[in-house]
Amino acid sequence: MVKVREAMIKKVVTIDSEESVAEACKIMGDKRIGSLIVTIQDKPLGIFTERDLLSKIISKGLKLEEIKIRDFMSAPLTVINPDFDLKEAARIMEQLKIRRLPVIEDEKLVGILTSADITRAMADSPLKSICGLR
Repeated sequence: MVKVREAMIKKVVTIDSEESVAEACKIMGDKRIGSLIVTIQDKPLGIFTERDLLSKIISKGLKLEEIKIRDFMSAPLTVINPDFDLKEAARIMEQLKIRRLPVIEDEKLVGILTSADITRAMADSPLKSICGLR
């Protein structure tokens, strides 16, 4: 059984809720990532994703420099514990139609699990030999 801890990304990129959407876009572009965890006083509050950018901002013609990330993030966060079974995490993500799950341990953000991480973990698991993959 593969645990979330084994597949998650440990270096999570965050942004303070008071920052502008323009700053969020700059960070996401520079780091080549599709989401940021939004924090208030270093505590995870929400998530801002490419989907939020497109559906809540670009489609309405809003000016990125003039709006705060807190007003367009998705919240509340759905989170998971690092010791959770990876298959169960995948099931949760599928049911909720989300592609990213922040990982919280002892009330601290310790990672993020993405659908790509799950795919990578499954490809690297012993299942690949069962399925005839090399």
